Amino acid sequence: MSQKELLESLLKEIKHIKSHMPNGELKQMQEDMHEMKEDISDVKYTLLNPENGVIVNSNKNTDYRLELQENEKEFREKMADIEDIKRWKDSVTKALWIIFGSIVAIVIRMILMVK
Repeated sequence: MSQKELLESLLKEIKHIKSHMPNGELKQMQEDMHEMKEDISDVKYTLLNPENGVIVNSNKNTDYRLELQENEKEFREKMADIEDIKRWKDSVTKALWIIFGSIVAIVIRMILMVK
């Protein structure tokens, strides 16, 4: 099919649409297409907004996740240190309770012996 034939067939189709479609429907189609264009622009803005678009937020999330993965070894070492400190604190607390209990017992015994 040549370009001329293609253009003639398109022209026939357009004339057919115009003749069989009331003018109000054409205007409605035009308004609907305009609304669709606005919706597509909104979606495009939401996706590509350089400040807080979906793509930017996704890239930030990926960067943050990669940074966490890089620091995971250091984080685990620090958590192990914290667990060691907790165990040491529990041991010291138990020792202090024993010492204070012994001191209280000695003081009570000394008070009872004096009488």
